[in-house]
Amino acid sequence: MQDPTRYRVTLGLEEEVFVLEDGRLTPTLQSLDYLRRLYWKNPKRYSRHTASNFAKGKDRQECFMGSIEMATSVHESAESLIEDLVSRRTEFARATQGGVVVPVGSLFTLNSPSNTASSHIHVGVPKSERDRVYDNLAYFAPVLAVASASSPWLAGKPFGSSARMAQKGLLGPLQSDKEYRFQDLIISKRLGTIELRVLDPIAEIWRLREVLGATLAIAKCDEALPFDRDEYNVARSEWANQGLNDFVQKRWMELQSIYPFPIELLEETFGNHLNLVAQQGGVDAAYREADRVWREPTGVELVAKKHNKLRAVTGLAGFYAIRLPYIAYKGYKEWYGKT
Repeated sequence: MQDPTRYRVTLGLEEEVFVLEDGRLTPTLQSLDYLRRLYWKNPKRYSRHTASNFAKGKDRQECFMGSIEMATSVHESAESLIEDLVSRRTEFARATQGGVVVPVGSLFTLNSPSNTASSHIHVGVPKSERDRVYDNLAYFAPVLAVASASSPWLAGKPFGSSARMAQKGLLGPLQSDKEYRFQDLIISKRLGTIELRVLDPIAEIWRLREVLGATLAIAKCDEALPFDRDEYNVARSEWANQGLNDFVQKRWMELQSIYPFPIELLEETFGNHLNLVAQQGGVDAAYREADRVWREPTGVELVAKKHNKLRAVTGLAGFYAIRLPYIAYKGYKEWYGKT
């Protein structure tokens, strides 16, 4: 079945989150100031391991500022990646003092397909293995996606498993062109990695550990699994709404021979938990619960503060303007780079 010594597999993670000021349900440009704080702590590292996102098109009418992002280094094990991520979260939590960190796929009060957050897992394999590993990861992507679900509301109302996955904005059905950016799983032109883009942010470290472990095991599997893109695209609209349905259950059972993935991750998602909190205590209570879980391994307590317009200016000047050349370079490589 597997020969882990046949080729090298690496993992990297980009974690996107929303950051809100006390009493607000959407982010502001002050988010850039949190990135400014982080960047100037270690410019060499965070010039390439942070990013800011903004809504696109008509979605800007609801909320202009989007999620902000930090990334890990490249690792060969789930444990070393998680150790790296906890360090990054700790530094990020210190930099965002004054903000509530909300690791959800989409904000509960919005209906904005382009204003989302996610956990992107980058899988590095030799080029000779890339297409086969891509198909294998796509075969089990519904299981990993449902396990990550953390956006159970849309436009102020309960929705289902993941409103972000169900809306076709920055992701969606798989295309024949594996390098096309706006789909669930891509081959990154910039990095040459296989990038799982479908996952919602995963706040719980124990849950992320299992998702990473399964991803690594799938990437090391020597078989060519019977992936069918059309079948995937037909099924995705149902599991994005329903979560653990018959299709996902079947895929989960097949995954067990490769990795012992706990069924509890599909039966009880973080989104299920946040939905209950929101229905009982309101959206703000759900956001604070998400913040608590996200920062739990960091030991950095929340000190929420009100919005300060001046910090939007310092963020634009001290982070965004300085990084414009790299942002332009990164965008060019993502669209026109060679894999």
